[in-house]
Amino acid sequence: MISNIVWPILLLLSPCLGIQLNDSIKRKIALESLNDVRRALGALPWARQLPFGGSDYAPYRVSCPDNFQWIRPADGIGSGEAAFLKQRKQVTQPAINSMLSKVNLTSPPRLPILGVALSGGGYRAMQVGSGMVQALMANYPESATSGLGGWLDGMAYMAGLSGGSWATGTFMINGGRLPTDLVNDVWNLASDLVVPSDDKLTFYYDLVSEVNAKQGTGFQTQITDLWALALGNHLLPPQYRLDTSPNVTFAQLPAVVPAYANGSLPMPIIISVERAPGTTVIPENSTVYEFTPYEFGSWSWGNTSKTVGAFTSIEYLGSSLDNGQPNDTTCFKGFDQLSFVMGTSSTLFNNAIIELDSANASSVVVDAATAISEALGDADNDVALYPNPFANWNASNNPNADSQYITLVDGGEDNRNIPVEPLLIPERAVDAILAIDSSADTPYSWPNGSSLVVTYQSAMIHTSDSSPNLRMPPVPSTNGFINGELNTRPVFFGCNDTELSSPIIIYVPSYPWSTPANYSTLQLQYDNSTATQLVLNGLRSLTLNGTVREWPQCLACALSDRSFSYTSQNRSTVCQKCFDRWCWDGKDNTTEPASYEPRVGSVPNWLVEQGLANQTTTSSGTSSSASPSASGKNSGASQVKVMTLGGQIGILLTMGLMVIAMVMIV
Repeated sequence: MISNIVWPILLLLSPCLGIQLNDSIKRKIALESLNDVRRALGALPWARQLPFGGSDYAPYRVSCPDNFQWIRPADGIGSGEAAFLKQRKQVTQPAINSMLSKVNLTSPPRLPILGVALSGGGYRAMQVGSGMVQALMANYPESATSGLGGWLDGMAYMAGLSGGSWATGTFMINGGRLPTDLVNDVWNLASDLVVPSDDKLTFYYDLVSEVNAKQGTGFQTQITDLWALALGNHLLPPQYRLDTSPNVTFAQLPAVVPAYANGSLPMPIIISVERAPGTTVIPENSTVYEFTPYEFGSWSWGNTSKTVGAFTSIEYLGSSLDNGQPNDTTCFKGFDQLSFVMGTSSTLFNNAIIELDSANASSVVVDAATAISEALGDADNDVALYPNPFANWNASNNPNADSQYITLVDGGEDNRNIPVEPLLIPERAVDAILAIDSSADTPYSWPNGSSLVVTYQSAMIHTSDSSPNLRMPPVPSTNGFINGELNTRPVFFGCNDTELSSPIIIYVPSYPWSTPANYSTLQLQYDNSTATQLVLNGLRSLTLNGTVREWPQCLACALSDRSFSYTSQNRSTVCQKCFDRWCWDGKDNTTEPASYEPRVGSVPNWLVEQGLANQTTTSSGTSSSASPSASGKNSGASQVKVMTLGGQIGILLTMGLMVIAMVMIV
């Protein structure tokens, strides 16, 4: 027991003691620490005799169905999705026609297919993205007054990754309730995600017990399982938490959420990206896997070149398949736990190091966290392992044909942090996408459009390969986004596509209309008041705080444009006027921009220059140059992004507690 205390202390205090440790020694120390903890816990009488306790999270055995299509090539949408969209159309058609009528626009000759994509960024992105969803909901007074409330009923799809997947998952499983109501009635954000404020022993016991049960059925488990259950304990309805039954799967969504079953909610898509076995770096053109209530799979495989992918039924995910057929008469259900899917999309343990480093954290803390992270990576504990349903299927074009597992990580680790890719697939024929950006791209944790830049670059690779083309319109460089102030307000892309081959992308960045919204991605605790303000600030980032009279009509023009087959030659006068103002003009100023530091409560300068709003403040007008502290207050004084020492230690503690829980699992 002494050595497992000495190792981490040596690592943390080495600079203070004047001891210089090279990277290999630091890594060895971290590995020794983990091994010592594992041995120490294993020696305790109860450590290897933990009862399974709750086993709701564990997959369970069922008979494999007969005459079942286990694998299908990614050459169209699946039957489950098609059936849902047919039902959803009964809601979207009258909603879209009503919203267009309210702004004096005519109904289109065909129904547009619309989607919303929620970016990653931890709890920050979940709250801000949820607020933008609330801006589209007619049953919230501020949204209705803004002229945008009601558009959610017109959305066919809602895609999310990482923190955006939390927003998507919690919204769906809670039946589409107002996010401001979820803050107070469902979400448990006031208690730290992995260090709860009370009853810690029961919390950790339940975590380990549930994951132990999953491993007891023969499945590999990782820190992602613990992370996922912790997420579910804070975001899912009470009946699906650790102290009840954490057993709701993605496939069960139509059965347990009436509002989804009757087509009143959009179809959710959660995405994750593949990390090739034996690697730690995620390429920017990595394979994207998507989860829906019906299927799991990828539209295209490969990192450097792309081939057509495949899908399998999500309900039987975890079953052992070989060349598209079961290896046994026994299959599994329950692997697709909603919490595990949300956790898979947000396995951000590598990102913890990036966050600490970019926040000018103490080098001691960064070194310790890096060593722990690398030690975890040695055993693939920092990823989510999925039994490969595509093993030996279509081996000539399947790069994972020989793999036992598909290794998945945070959906934003390839820098495509807004999940527009599933909505760019030609087979879905999406006409317009609301791309919600709550990323922490800049030194002060604001978005800069780089997610769309990387997505466009990836789309060009798709175009040159045999895989499905990504119908991505051109966008400016990251510098062009900032210099053009495109990251301060909504902007339309794809307006002048004469072939109408791509959807209109309506890019909507987070902006501090009423409160700081640049919290650290790794802040794992918010009081309800701060959370409510973040949700409302997200709402105002989309409604422009109700300050721009023409915005509801111009947004309606963008959402409906493709369904009219409009170009600049035949577009209505009112919509062409909107496009002249809100579309990207094609200019790309690539010079190095000045530091981006929006002031809380200010109006974006572009709106003032266009004569759309007065330069007045909507709240205190304080600088947002510093990331908000844990208390939710923004000092506005520091000119560098700073994470408090407490926050730094908090990240280390989070990683450490997950490690300790992991080594207790047998």
